[in-house]
Amino acid sequence: MGFILLAILYLKVATMYTIGQNKDSNLKRFGEKISSLPLKKKLFILFIISLILYNAGSLLLTSSGQTFAGDEPHYLLISHSLLHDGDVDLSNNYANKDYQKIMLADVQIRSHTAPGTNQKYSFHSPGTSILLLPFYALGSLFQGRILVFSIRLGMSVFGALLGLQIFLFCLQEWKKEKLALWIWFLYGFSSPVFFYSLHVYPEIIIALFSLAIFRLLRFSSSLSKSKLVLIGLLLSCFIWFHAIKYIFMVVPLFIYSVWVLIKKFKAGWNILYFLLFPSLLTFLYFLFQYAFYGSFSFAAVSWKGAMAPEESLEYIKTIVKDIPFRYRWETLAGYFFDQRDGLLFYAPIYFFAFLGCVEMVRRNFRYFLLLFFLTAPYVLNSGLLTQRTGYAPQARPVVAVSWALAILIGTFLAYNAKKVFTIIFAIFSFVGIIFVFLLLKAPLALYQLTTVGQSERFGSLFLQLSNLHFLFPRYLPSYLKIDNSRWIPNYAWIAAVLLFMGLYILCKKHNFPMKIGFHLGIASIGILIVFFWLVLYPRTVLMYPRNTTYPTGEKITFYSIGRVAQMPEPGKFQLPRDNRAYVFYFRSWKKLEELRIDFGSTEGVFDVDIQLFDQILFKGKTSKNIQSLQRPTPSFYRLKNTYLYRVSIRLRRRSGAIAFSKPYFFSIQPIT
Repeated sequence: MGFILLAILYLKVATMYTIGQNKDSNLKRFGEKISSLPLKKKLFILFIISLILYNAGSLLLTSSGQTFAGDEPHYLLISHSLLHDGDVDLSNNYANKDYQKIMLADVQIRSHTAPGTNQKYSFHSPGTSILLLPFYALGSLFQGRILVFSIRLGMSVFGALLGLQIFLFCLQEWKKEKLALWIWFLYGFSSPVFFYSLHVYPEIIIALFSLAIFRLLRFSSSLSKSKLVLIGLLLSCFIWFHAIKYIFMVVPLFIYSVWVLIKKFKAGWNILYFLLFPSLLTFLYFLFQYAFYGSFSFAAVSWKGAMAPEESLEYIKTIVKDIPFRYRWETLAGYFFDQRDGLLFYAPIYFFAFLGCVEMVRRNFRYFLLLFFLTAPYVLNSGLLTQRTGYAPQARPVVAVSWALAILIGTFLAYNAKKVFTIIFAIFSFVGIIFVFLLLKAPLALYQLTTVGQSERFGSLFLQLSNLHFLFPRYLPSYLKIDNSRWIPNYAWIAAVLLFMGLYILCKKHNFPMKIGFHLGIASIGILIVFFWLVLYPRTVLMYPRNTTYPTGEKITFYSIGRVAQMPEPGKFQLPRDNRAYVFYFRSWKKLEELRIDFGSTEGVFDVDIQLFDQILFKGKTSKNIQSLQRPTPSFYRLKNTYLYRVSIRLRRRSGAIAFSKPYFFSIQPIT
């Protein structure tokens, strides 16, 4: 990793220096050639680039064994039923475990069907499933990983189209193609848009529709009848993707649309073209909902199902009166700051949306209020109802309105005249792209629950970036549904953002020459940070300490024993599984004079490797017996005022049995 960053940083320096010295460089001529292309060709090129990069990410996820999880198989099961059964009745599909064909695994999942439907109809709306149906049908011809790739290809099409809308919006807003390209790249290929362009969730589609509506209304000099119909069609589709959820986007967009059509375009009777599809598709949706769910209530297609009027009233009272305000603001803050599923620490460029707010309020406060009016109700509704996501990539509650944050970032870039903040933005952008790569390499870090019952605060990605002397997650916010009042980073980071905004406001406009020495200095600092953080110290993270006192008086602290290995007595372990390695970290406040290890099983024959750090202590087999070995003055790692040891054992069974009832015996006896 360090060498990769070194190469990238110095290549960047060399490139910048070369361009500065040679005005006729090939890179500049290439850029001029691209700029001279017609807009449609540019859009086509950007679309193809997006598909290539998204599906390269898809291949990395699939090659690591990551298929579909969370709500994804339930959306796809609707597609499966539509394709193979011609209906939306999922009872037979859950009974036949058709989702195993989608997940490519022999697993069993709980059905997602709405109450009151006899376990037939999903509590997920069918919009996403319908749009993905052609890609599901294509993949079904081949099955296996090709099915997974085809479905993700379908989602990447919507992600690529969203990127084009961002590019067009920025181009029309600021008339700067370079700026539009930067926003297109950073928005589309950092979290969360990159990953939601590969996962089967409706948020990226809603983001595409809502931004397209806003762009057409904001920049069109006139609206033809076809554009009016298109805007109405896109707006009316929201209800098919989850009516009760997206009503808080539909209503503001509808009000804004009607206001623009009347105030700006003087649409008159032509407004009927706009109302055509909203009337038709809304009518068809309620017809569909009543036919299958037996109710006109938006809540019918949800995990709670339709409720009687008195139940609805009681539920509303509970929401309004029984949820403490602290839980509401913590949920809202968690959407942005939580280290497990928040937005900001996985895509640091969004810190600059706060600076974009400063610039927009300064220059066009009404525009800022408009963006707030269109997007805030959706986020505030989820936050104030204390809704957190389940097994899904980070920042799901803000994906549908993430385009507004991209506009704020663009506002910062368009008007910022303070070079130091531009440099910080470049660094944050680089970190955000690196994080995408790291998440692709460790995809389980994408899916971290924050709902009731979760007590582990640490984000997996930041745990992997920690080392023996620095535990990164301890310094990041955490907003699990537990008592967070004493978690200091929650307050410190909000204060840091306010300070960041204050410094931006107070800092005067400035510039300074970007000479080769400056670039080399920045590159060298970056390399030193990478070296000290990721290379110099062991990447081990000590967690879950278990203090142990031996009968002989020695006091040892073991770490991360795990759920498999059991320690019924001090230092004596039961290992119930073979064909795997068990690693034991332990600390002593006194240097060990000797280390004794007993190991074996009376039930079978095993090949055994035992190591102290990377030193081989034993390599051979145990045959229905218990063996012992002693290691005088064992090697250690000095950690503050203690001595750290690492002992590992790998078991491979040749014959006999090993189970929780007949575990392998392993004992660590320190002598101080």
